[in-house]
Amino acid sequence: MIYLIVFLNIFIVYLWTIFPTIAAYRDSAEMCCVGKLLGIAHPPGYPLYTLLINIFWKILPLGNLAYRFNIFSAIVSALTGMLLFYLCRKIQRKSISMVTISLIDNIIIYFFVLIFAFGYLQWYLSLVSEMYTFNVLFGIVVLILAYRYFFETEKKLVYILFFIFGLGLGNRLDLILFFPIIFFVFWDYIKKSRYKIKELIFLCFVIFLGLTVYLYLPLRSSQKPLLDWNHPAELSRFWSSLTRKTHGSTLDMLSLSYRPAENFLAGIKLYFKHIIENITIFGLIIVLLGSKNLVKQNFVFFVITLLCWLISCVWFIYKANMPPNPHAMAILEAHFLLPNLIIFLWLFYGILEITKKFLSKFYIKFVLILVMVLCIMYNLKNNIYKLNKRNHFYAYDYTTNLFRSVPDDSLVLIKEDVQLFSCWYRKYIEKFRPKVYVIASGLAGAEWYVSMFQRYLSEIGATKQIFFCRLDDNLGWDKFISENKKISNKIFVTHNVEFGQLKNYKLFPVGLCSEICSLEEYPSTKHNYKILSEVLQEEIYIYRNEYLYDLDKEFFSSDIVEEYSKAHSITGDYLRNQQNFVSCIKEYKSSILMNPDFPVNYFDLGYVYFSMKNYNLAEKFYTYAVRKYENYLLLAQKYNALPDVIKNYKEQTANAYLHLGVVSERLGKLDFSVECYNSALGHNPNFADAYYNLGVVYWHKKDWEKVRYYFNQTLKINPNHSLAKFYLEKLQ
Repeated sequence: MIYLIVFLNIFIVYLWTIFPTIAAYRDSAEMCCVGKLLGIAHPPGYPLYTLLINIFWKILPLGNLAYRFNIFSAIVSALTGMLLFYLCRKIQRKSISMVTISLIDNIIIYFFVLIFAFGYLQWYLSLVSEMYTFNVLFGIVVLILAYRYFFETEKKLVYILFFIFGLGLGNRLDLILFFPIIFFVFWDYIKKSRYKIKELIFLCFVIFLGLTVYLYLPLRSSQKPLLDWNHPAELSRFWSSLTRKTHGSTLDMLSLSYRPAENFLAGIKLYFKHIIENITIFGLIIVLLGSKNLVKQNFVFFVITLLCWLISCVWFIYKANMPPNPHAMAILEAHFLLPNLIIFLWLFYGILEITKKFLSKFYIKFVLILVMVLCIMYNLKNNIYKLNKRNHFYAYDYTTNLFRSVPDDSLVLIKEDVQLFSCWYRKYIEKFRPKVYVIASGLAGAEWYVSMFQRYLSEIGATKQIFFCRLDDNLGWDKFISENKKISNKIFVTHNVEFGQLKNYKLFPVGLCSEICSLEEYPSTKHNYKILSEVLQEEIYIYRNEYLYDLDKEFFSSDIVEEYSKAHSITGDYLRNQQNFVSCIKEYKSSILMNPDFPVNYFDLGYVYFSMKNYNLAEKFYTYAVRKYENYLLLAQKYNALPDVIKNYKEQTANAYLHLGVVSERLGKLDFSVECYNSALGHNPNFADAYYNLGVVYWHKKDWEKVRYYFNQTLKINPNHSLAKFYLEKLQ
């Protein structure tokens, strides 16, 4: 009964805060698709998770499909809490050498487990359709079996341990980071066994038996399911899926742009920040005390847990090498759950050490309970605002609004995972807008993806012809667009898709996406604006959440909000080019309301007001733009952005200072304009226009020596600067 109470207490909180449909989180919508369709997920495939959630959604008849898969994560996470409770009771009994545990000790363990369950990451990942919490369940089972082997000498559990470990690898391969448990148990068991060769072979067989779940990948892929990532039916592709070669054999391709260990300290800092937020700095001290206690009780088990933590945390962060920006950290932090198990194991040993030292002082346990309750309340207070997802529809509504933006027989190219996989869910599971064809821009040249897409067209009975090719450069884009235009395909791209300058095409904004138009097709009438902004973004789209970019709350929802902000900004750009200044100001301000930190909108408003000769407002918004760009530059340096990114931000910041200097000149603030131009040169020393404008200011001041100097500097950087040549010749 007590275990059921622990399970229900955790599960009810998770259920109350769970996502009601597809979650705006990484690959969550993709996992819903492969779970329903028995498809093949991105490498390494996650076969066990795929098979189990396919069974689970059929058993649970309540709610939409994504909601059921979210509940699966909540259930396995609550089971993890229940098993942690079981392990702590085992440790408590061993520590006090008693068969039964007192009520107050059970209460201490209960609150201890709640601290674990309501920590931000454990709670967050219990609400989404991902395999992380299932991985932690395997982690706690492996720890329990290892504990019973070393402390209770239950040798028969070895076979179960090895099978569970092999099976768990079929859920997530990073369970291998707990390999020290298997190694030490294996070494100890074989050393004590009479039939060493026989036992060696049998243990290898048992762990391989668990791993056979990976045969699902080639077997199912050979049947050509609707979702068949990398088509692992072929041996070479099967191996590349297992080793994640298609993903650079690393956590994320982004890490390949950095030197080894360049971002290690930032990753470690994030991990300990996460731990301290969960258990406080005092809890971290108790962790150290607990590790010391475990050394005394069983040195070998301590070494095992230490190696597991070092490998799953320190070594993993080193290998991941993710830069400390919000997106990369949101990817990295999900992998902290496994090492957290070790931290909480040590934490409990520390709590035991405290209660033993003050055994005669009975009130200490009540103080400990009070501290734990305060810690739980602290976690609940901090996390409930961020993690109450019961009315969270960002991803679902994004897909609805995107599909409302385009006509039938359109191609829509998407890049970002959350947005792309959410569209997959709506199309492949809910069969929404079957005549709108969503294309993953990063996969458009992959042979397996093209084959998969053709099967989808065949399944829905579409006769649509689509030309596919790699979209790595301008040549690829030109070929893709021109060939699809030949067969009368309308092409739309969402605002997260990146491509270079296209000579023969322009982008026409259509809400959350833009249509790629030839120069002849490009609309240029104000009538189109009313369709785009007033009707589409204000009357057609649905907004069921607060649309404010807030990285402190969560990254992936903010990433979707940014899509809406960009939609207003890009619509504003179109209207500005049409000289519709009143309407474009409205669009820029709408964009700012959603993302107040994005500097481009302030800069564009400054430009519009300058064009309207409203120099006071132009100065105001250029000043805002300068501040926002400076902040962006500081963030880029803080996030260890790549040199090209930092250079780009410096050039944009310099440009903002240049424009602020120009409007200051118009307002007669010549000294301030000199400061602005010098600030521009501080960010971009090769900025010819800044030198030229300084020359112009000093011309007004009749300081001819400085005029000559700055015009000469202009020509050193840009020998073809006609105005600098003209005025320099005039001066001479």
